[in-house]
Amino acid sequence: MRVFHIVGYSNVGKTRLIESLCQHLNGRVLVLKFSHHSPSDRPGSDTDRFAAYRADTLLIQPNQTTWRSSLALPIDWPQVAQHFEWMIWEGGKHFPTPKIVFNSADILEHVSNIRLIIGPPSRKLSKICVYPACLPLSEETRNNLAEYIIEKQQTLSFEWNDASAHMVFHPEFRG
Repeated sequence: MRVFHIVGYSNVGKTRLIESLCQHLNGRVLVLKFSHHSPSDRPGSDTDRFAAYRADTLLIQPNQTTWRSSLALPIDWPQVAQHFEWMIWEGGKHFPTPKIVFNSADILEHVSNIRLIIGPPSRKLSKICVYPACLPLSEETRNNLAEYIIEKQQTLSFEWNDASAHMVFHPEFRG
């Protein structure tokens, strides 16, 4: 299972980009969403919208985890990874995994391992790939960006069992 980790502040276009990726990716897609809001799984919510694009969802919130899937699987990452080709992970900017970052406010000061910046370029990170775009993303930009991300998937995604992801997918490695 390959993972795209997407982070950014609210109202920049993350959810719409994830919907577009769900439409364009071949194979089974799981969306992992970290949310500090509670409860967030209701009609019209992000997880409800992802399900409309054939994506299974795992919503992790304070004191609650919601698994929306046609598969009756425990949240056991080796087992989950066998059933999905793709995971799109939204949130969790503090994890050391490779990220696609929506550049707004001061987010670049709070994340590491950036693979792609969406939005205005930053002089501080001149060697990182930038997809220049106005935020929030327009529909045309969002679809073009989804195609670009898929085209560059080897650089912009990582395997779920990558060492940088052990804190999330392999709890026994938490320090």
